[in-house]
Amino acid sequence: MKTNEAVRSIMKSKDIGTNTLAAKMGKSPRLVSDRLSQENISIAKLTEILRVMDYKIVLVPRDTKLSAKDECYTVE
Repeated sequence: MKTNEAVRSIMKSKDIGTNTLAAKMGKSPRLVSDRLSQENISIAKLTEILRVMDYKIVLVPRDTKLSAKDECYTVE
């Protein structure tokens, strides 16, 4: 799963649209939409987006098993 797909999946599960996310971030909806369209997003920008949805970035060994029931997303 790509980063922007994971973020959109979180948005869907939390019923947060782009406009709502932008308002929580204090950014324009266009800027947030552009960020969500990027193939590569910086860690700083990703953290900013995730923070307002109460998510964080966690680094674990590659062989760590993650399950969907834990609301985990593997980004490649």
